Amino acid sequence: MKKNNENGFLLAEAIVVGVFVLSLFTFLFVNVIPLVGQYESLEKYDTIDGVYNTNIIRTMLMEDDNMAKVLPTGGTYYTAFTPETLCDTLDRRNYCMKLLDSEYLNVKFVYLTSYRTNSFKAQIETLKDEIMRGDNDYFDRASYDYIQSLDGFSQPSGTTYANYHRVIVYYNNGEFANLEIKA
Repeated sequence: MKKNNENGFLLAEAIVVGVFVLSLFTFLFVNVIPLVGQYESLEKYDTIDGVYNTNIIRTMLMEDDNMAKVLPTGGTYYTAFTPETLCDTLDRRNYCMKLLDSEYLNVKFVYLTSYRTNSFKAQIETLKDEIMRGDNDYFDRASYDYIQSLDGFSQPSGTTYANYHRVIVYYNNGEFANLEIKA
């Protein structure tokens, strides 16, 4: 009889330990997998190559009075361009198309916004449902997530950034980069 009680206790102990280990693995899975996914998406934000390539685009926009043609107007906080629509706006269209095409920079979209991105982020937030359904021509889930992750870029006290803007570039390989640009 003593032997039966020990086997019964062993079974109960195995069940308790099994439930504990299973709940521990479930807890780790639920909390670690989203962190890995977030890390994988953040690793495509503001890479060295992306920032370097964005600087090339920024330089092109600052030449020949191009900024006046592409800045947001009419109460919007951003302008969004495909490579074709951006190059159609600029003076040196052929140079622009060669620069932005799939063989060189491989740009998907270019966004221009004010230096402080809070208003831009709020305006994009109003488009969230449309973006998530895939009904927007210039934004998708990846661009929405990147824009919402941007810092507000507030200005230091005593300075003015009225003539400063942000150029945000979305590349076809899924990378994003942004730089300030002076109008």
